[in-house]
Amino acid sequence: MWHPVGRSVCFPTHPLMLSHYYKTGLRNLLRNRTHFFVNITGLAIGFSAFLLIFMVLAYEQSFDNFHPKKDRIYRAVRISNNPGDGEYRTGVPFPVTSALREEMPQIAAAAAITAEYDVQVIVPGPDGSAIKKYKEAKGVFLAEPQFFHLFNFPLAEGDVNTALKEPNTLLLTKALATKYFGGWQTAVGKTLNVHGLAMRITGILENPPVNTDFPLGMVFSYASLNADMNDWGSITDVNYCFIQLRPGYTPAQIDALMPAFMSRHIKADQRGYDLHLQSLEDMHADKRFGNFSGRTFSKDLVTALRLIGFFLLVVACVNFINLSTANAINRAREIGVRKALGSNRGQLLLQFFGETGITCLLAMTGAIIISLACIPFLNSLLDIKLSLNILKDPAAILFMLAALAGVTLLSGFYPALILSGFNPVSALKGKITTSAGKGVSLRRALVVLQFVIAQVLIIGTLVVISQMNYFRNKDLGFSKAAIVTASIPHDSLNRTKFILLQNELLAAPGVEGLSFSSFVPMGDGGWATDIRLTENTNMVVNMKPADTAYAKLYNMQLLAGRMYFSSDTMREYVVNETLLRKTGLGSPEAAVGKIVTVAGRRGPIVGVVKDFHNHSLRDPIDPIVMTAANQMYGLTNIKIAPGKAKQALAAMAAIWNKLYPDYVFEYNFLDQSIANYYKQEDQLSQLFKVFAGLAIFISCLGLYGMVSFMAGRRKKEIGIRKVLGAPVSSIVVLLSREFTILIAVAFCIAAPLAWYFMGEWLQQYTFSIRLGAGFFVVTLLSSVIIAWVTVGHSAIKAAIANPVKSLRTE
Repeated sequence: MWHPVGRSVCFPTHPLMLSHYYKTGLRNLLRNRTHFFVNITGLAIGFSAFLLIFMVLAYEQSFDNFHPKKDRIYRAVRISNNPGDGEYRTGVPFPVTSALREEMPQIAAAAAITAEYDVQVIVPGPDGSAIKKYKEAKGVFLAEPQFFHLFNFPLAEGDVNTALKEPNTLLLTKALATKYFGGWQTAVGKTLNVHGLAMRITGILENPPVNTDFPLGMVFSYASLNADMNDWGSITDVNYCFIQLRPGYTPAQIDALMPAFMSRHIKADQRGYDLHLQSLEDMHADKRFGNFSGRTFSKDLVTALRLIGFFLLVVACVNFINLSTANAINRAREIGVRKALGSNRGQLLLQFFGETGITCLLAMTGAIIISLACIPFLNSLLDIKLSLNILKDPAAILFMLAALAGVTLLSGFYPALILSGFNPVSALKGKITTSAGKGVSLRRALVVLQFVIAQVLIIGTLVVISQMNYFRNKDLGFSKAAIVTASIPHDSLNRTKFILLQNELLAAPGVEGLSFSSFVPMGDGGWATDIRLTENTNMVVNMKPADTAYAKLYNMQLLAGRMYFSSDTMREYVVNETLLRKTGLGSPEAAVGKIVTVAGRRGPIVGVVKDFHNHSLRDPIDPIVMTAANQMYGLTNIKIAPGKAKQALAAMAAIWNKLYPDYVFEYNFLDQSIANYYKQEDQLSQLFKVFAGLAIFISCLGLYGMVSFMAGRRKKEIGIRKVLGAPVSSIVVLLSREFTILIAVAFCIAAPLAWYFMGEWLQQYTFSIRLGAGFFVVTLLSSVIIAWVTVGHSAIKAAIANPVKSLRTE
C-alpha cells in the first residue's frame, strides 16, 4: 500500500490500484472519442512511418555486412586529377590488380572481377545441339580465384582454390544450376555454350543473400576473359579491383602511394586520373561510382529519411500534446476532487502517463498492422526485399519498444505535468482556463512546428517531381523515341550473318532505320581509352564504336566535316564539342583534319558532332570519340515507325529465330532504359509524396481536433455573436484566422530551410532545375487551402448552430 508523505512523489504499487488507474484512464479516453480517435490515428500513422523507415534503413545499411573481412576491403576507383571534370569511375585497367599484388607489400590480397550483360547461354544436348537457350541480362561475372577468399560467397560443391584456375571454367549458383539442369546436385562437370565456347562447370555457389551488391549468378574464370592483360590504356567501367589492406595501414596511406604506382606504368600527363580506395561500406552509398547491383543508397538519403521519420512521429506527438493540454479544462474538476480526496501529484502523474501509455500501445498495435500491410507496396516501390517477419526480428522488437517508451514520455510528460499541477480549490470553483498563458503559447508553437515539417516536405516533393520532369524532357542531344536495342551474337561465325540480318531487318514492316554499334549513346556501359594529340598531350575519352548509320539514326547534329567511312578497324574519328574544349583544338572547323592517336591507332578527325549526354544528368558530358570498327559491334539499334511497334517486334523476332536459332531474342526500348537511370530519384519522389501526405494528414487531424475543441469552448460567444447579427462567414473567419496566421509563420521558417536543403540536393546533379519562387508560393497557398478545408467543417457547423440552444445549454 502507499501513503502520501508531505510533498514527495509516491506511486501506487498494489495491483488493485494499478487496475483502477487503468480502468479510469481507459474510461476517460473513451469519453472523449473525437480526441481519442485523432490521437490514435495520428500516432498509429506516425509509428508506422517511423517503423517502415527503420526497416528500409536497416535493410539498406546491411549490404555486404556479412563478409568477415569487410572492414579491411576496399575498391580501387578512378577520380579525375582535374577537379573541374567531376569524373568518378569504377573500372581500372586490366593489369592493375596483378601489379598491386606484386608491387605493394601493404596489400594483403587483391582480386579482380568484371561483369558481362545480356549473355546468351545454351544448354547443349549429347550431340551438341541446343536443348535449352537463355539470355542472362545480368548476374554474369568473370572473377579471379582470390575474389572468393576476400568475400564470403561459399561453394556448396567444388574447391574454391581450383574451381576458377583454368580458362573456360565457371561456377553457377544453386538457383541458376537448377534453372538450367532441373537440379544443382548433378551440374558439376557439365558444360554450357557461352559466346560459342564450351564452358565447364567446376563448382556450385550458395545463392547469394539479397543484401549484396554482388548479384552473382554465373562466375567464369578471369582467365577466360578475352582482353589484353598488359594494356594500361584501355579501361572498361565494369572491371573492378578489390584489395585487402594489411593491419596497420590506412586507405589514406595507400592513396598517397597510388600516383607513383600509376606513374611507373602510365605517365601522369597521359592518364588524366588517379586511383583511390573506397571502402566496401561506401560502395553501396556512393552514387558517383555505382556498383554491380545498380542500386545505391546515399548517406545523405539515410540522414534525410531518419529526420523525416523522426519528424513524422513528432508531428503525431504534437497532436497529442495540443489536444491533451487544450482538453485540460474539461478535467479540472475531476483533478480537484482527486486532490481533495488525498491524491498527490505523483499518483496523478502516473494516471495521466497511464492514459498516454494506453493510447500509444493501441497506436503501436495499429502501426504494426499498417506496416505489415505496407511492406509489399514498399518492396515494389523501392525494389527491395523487406521481410514480413518483423515481429521475429530482435532489433525491430527492441526498436518498437524504445519508440513506444520514447513517444509515451515525449507525448505524456507535458500534459501530465500541466494536468497534475492544477490548484484543487481553483479547479473545483471552475476558475481554470486555457485561454491564455504558457499553454496557449506552447500549443501555437507546436502547431507552427507541425506545419514547418509539412511545408518543408511539400516543397521537397515539388522540387523532386520537377527534377524528374526535367530528366524526362531534357534535350539529350540525340533522339531516343521509338528506338529498340537488341544484343546480337558477335562471335566470328555469327558475324558473317550481319549483312543478311541488316537486309532482312530493313525490309521488315515497321522498321525505319538500323545501325550496328558497341554501345547506345547514353548508358552505363562504355570503353574508356586514351587519345594523344602530341607526344606529351594525352587524355581519357569515351569510345563509341558504331557504323556509318549511327549518327543519322539517332539524329545527332554534325557541326563540321563528315561521318567516317565504314571499316573493320579504327581509321577515322568523329569527336564531340567537349573533347575540343578539353584539348584546346579550337572550333569544329579547325579540328577537322587534325591527326590523333586513339587506343594506339593513328588517324584523322573527320567530323565534329554536337554534344550529347552519354551518362545520366548527374554527370558531366565526357569527351567522346566515335569511329567505325565492324569487328566490335554487338548491338543492334532499330528505329520503329510510329504505331508499328507490335508489327515490327514480331518481324524482328522471326528474323532472329531464323538467323540465330540457338539464341534468345530480347529487346529494350531505349527511352525506358534511360528512364531507369533515374529510378532512385523516381522512388524518392514517390516517398516524398507519401511522407508529405502523411505529415499534412496528421497535421490536419490536429487542426480538426483543435477547432472542434475551440468551437465547443466558444459556443456561448458564437451564440451571442449570431444573436447580435454576425454572419456565418465572420464566425468561420474568427475560428480560422489564428490557424492561418500560424501557417504563415510556419512558412516563414520552412521556406529558408527547404531552400537550403533542396538546393544542396540539386547540387549533386550537373544538370538540374533552378529553385524558383513558384515552389514556395504553391506551398503556402496549398497549406492555407488545406487548413481552411480542414477547419471549415467544424467552423461552419459551429457557425450555423442554433444560438438559442447554445445559450440555453450554457
